[in-house]
Amino acid sequence: PVQGDMDADVVIIGSGFTGLNAAIALARDHGIKAVVLEANRAAWGCSTRNGGQAQCASGRLSRSQWIARWGMDTAQRMHQECVDAMDYFKQMIADIDCEQQPGGHWYIAHKPGVMPKLEKEARLLRETFNYDARIYDAATVRRDWVDDHECAGAMHEPEGIGIHAAKLAFGYLKKARALGARVHPASPVIGWETKGGIHHLKTPGGTVRARAVGVATGGYTSQTLHKELKNRLLPILSNSIATRPLTDAEIRQAGIHTTQFFTDTRVLRHYYRLMPDRTLQIGSRSAITGRAAPERKFEDMLVRDLHRKFPSL
Repeated sequence: PVQGDMDADVVIIGSGFTGLNAAIALARDHGIKAVVLEANRAAWGCSTRNGGQAQCASGRLSRSQWIARWGMDTAQRMHQECVDAMDYFKQMIADIDCEQQPGGHWYIAHKPGVMPKLEKEARLLRETFNYDARIYDAATVRRDWVDDHECAGAMHEPEGIGIHAAKLAFGYLKKARALGARVHPASPVIGWETKGGIHHLKTPGGTVRARAVGVATGGYTSQTLHKELKNRLLPILSNSIATRPLTDAEIRQAGIHTTQFFTDTRVLRHYYRLMPDRTLQIGSRSAITGRAAPERKFEDMLVRDLHRKFPSL
């Protein structure tokens, strides 16, 4: 933790994927050794507790919706940003043992009525964005890839890598520190004043003065951290469960033939995959408020959803 006042060129608030990547890039590309302030333990939040799916996506809207809202030029540039981000991600994890599972990403149509939309999007991705998305019928998906009993067909996109989220986060942490960044856990920012162009960030152990501040916090951010953040954040809760390690026979019976990952097309979608330790993980949206999140009914819902997709489990 911070122990005493200090000065820094740049402070990053938050030590998750975003904050640690910022610290790495500042040190590696610009020679700036940032100070990273973390309210809890390093990478405490979603960066160590997520489904581990890295994919070529940006928000909930489809590419056709991008074009309709913002025009072709903006849609093309947004797609290129996604592709560039995946390339950057691959470079960043090349020397980190985070149990990579490459091969792409599957959008599973959870009902037949979704397939025409997926077919249209796949054609648009191939012909307009030069991105090799492919459509598969339900029988092929269930026979050769995953026997999700809700599957009515699927779209496969070529970019997608499953990772172990915590191993990735701690790999970033080691890399940031090796480059000279200082990461201080248990150092929440409890006060923020700007005087003469210098930011004074108060923590329980001392004040950190910085010329520039990067905010890389997530859904746990206090409404009072900074006036620019008030009412700008909407936390979205998600739950995830995993089976015990499955036997070869159980995996065959469930019809799981790949370690690529899957997302279904529900509005409150499921994301799932067979992980390297042979457990099957599945997640979906949780409660509306954090107060309700621990209620058993949300775990029961996920167990029910897992059984609906994979009755043998």
